[in-house]
Amino acid sequence: MSSQEITKLKLTYFDFGGKAESIRVALSVMGIPFEDFRFKDREQFLQMKASGQLNFGQVPMLEVWTGDGKHHVLNQSVAMMRFVGKLGASRNPGAPQLYPVDDMFAAARVDAIMDQEADAFAGVRVSRYKERFGLSFLNEEKHKPLVDEIVKENNEVIIPRHLGFLVKQLKANGSGWLAGTEGPSIADHFWMPVLRSLQKGWSGDDSILAKFPELVDLVNRFMALPDVEAYYKEHKD
Repeated sequence: MSSQEITKLKLTYFDFGGKAESIRVALSVMGIPFEDFRFKDREQFLQMKASGQLNFGQVPMLEVWTGDGKHHVLNQSVAMMRFVGKLGASRNPGAPQLYPVDDMFAAARVDAIMDQEADAFAGVRVSRYKERFGLSFLNEEKHKPLVDEIVKENNEVIIPRHLGFLVKQLKANGSGWLAGTEGPSIADHFWMPVLRSLQKGWSGDDSILAKFPELVDLVNRFMALPDVEAYYKEHKD
């Protein structure tokens, strides 16, 4: 399917960054128009979930309409990022690419780095969003010491281990970007919201990223990109 056949894109999520932020920024940087639909409240999300419109009962959701009258519903943020990267490459073949579609090994590196994000923060998500993983009983006061220990272990061992992997990638590839691409790829876009969330204390330790100056520099360089700056001038951070 050529990009010219796509007539409309609609990204649905809550009115904050979360899992949709990297997709929003990537689409904006590539100059691809899309409807940025944000739920006005949680009840609106629950109604959509109950209606069966969400393939996996969750958002973000990217809807794509094509010139042949078909309506496609895409889910899972990594899959959506790959789609967006490929869409950008097909629309602007001469421009810097966010996804190296012509190099399957480079594409695999990009994919692996995006997938690594889930491994790095599985423990954080379990401790913060217990109900999502069938662990609502951990909200009971008697389990607070256990949850505190999980948070401590994640901040002192698990997350630093994975951030160390990222630093190793940066040093090995020499390009200044996570997957060794000439410019930022969708892997950099995908990791950026969570790295910035770490700086704001999402994991329970707002000093954790500061221990990795290479990643702090990565965040600063990414946020200073003209197209990224332009996005955040128009949208709340």
